[in-house]
Amino acid sequence: MKFKVIIPIILIVFCICLITIFVFFRRNPEGPRAIILDNLGLDGESPSGEDIPFVQETKELLEGIGVKVDYVGFNNVTLGVYQDLAKYNLIILRVHSGLLVGEKEEVVCFFTSEPLRENLDKYGEWFSKGYLANATLELRDDGTKKHFIGVKPDFISNCLNGEFENSIIIAMGCNSLESYSMARAFVDDRKALMYIGWTRDVTADCTDNATLELLKRFFQKNQTVKEAIKRLKDSVTQAVLKYYPDRAAELRPKEIIEQLLNKKSSFISDSIDAFSWVLLITLSTSNWFDSCYRRFFRKF
Repeated sequence: MKFKVIIPIILIVFCICLITIFVFFRRNPEGPRAIILDNLGLDGESPSGEDIPFVQETKELLEGIGVKVDYVGFNNVTLGVYQDLAKYNLIILRVHSGLLVGEKEEVVCFFTSEPLRENLDKYGEWFSKGYLANATLELRDDGTKKHFIGVKPDFISNCLNGEFENSIIIAMGCNSLESYSMARAFVDDRKALMYIGWTRDVTADCTDNATLELLKRFFQKNQTVKEAIKRLKDSVTQAVLKYYPDRAAELRPKEIIEQLLNKKSSFISDSIDAFSWVLLITLSTSNWFDSCYRRFFRKF
């Protein structure tokens, strides 16, 4: 009698093991994911927060097409968040940025929300390697300066967790594509599909409006990158949007997202099919053992 009970248990365990192997050894697509990093409010002037129109409309737009959106705002834009960007397919960097003098060229630097003085010792090794910088923000009201940890291109090249896959980076801050340094770090070194940024300083209202319009052109009108950036500029500073690399010109971000959604649906369907087959085999095998068990003991 014990034999009759043990066999089905063994088969059930076997079934669970097969399903576990199937899930772990075949990459499990979670579906397309986006993140909005937002620390423009560090200057005390720019609107920031999850309740501002830009963030609300962007989330509504993206979630409406099946993209899961994470928002990281103000004091929470840390180096750790930058390190984990590779798990996202759309990265919207509504962060302060600027240019630093480099050995060979000027390089783009993104602001974190982490104060410099309090974190110098904590990140001393990365400073010594040239991955980080003193990102200085001058307040317009009184001319005082705030100092934050700045992310240089070498940080993106060397310190991120994993490689990008089917990922688009939109850098909304000043000078984000005046130099190609940061774009190369994301695309050439970390395999992002493309990088979009501004050629000069930008104002908060203009970058919000232009970026939202860009997203609408991508995901509502299904325009290519080359089509979507046309005539999008900062009317105050005359900055314009550019993209990198040149081969990204004909990419249609909406179709990229749809492919990721199809992969997710296909995975779920395949998982259900696999479970059904394993369950069917388990039940059939259990019935076979039960039949053998009955025939064997019928002789005695």
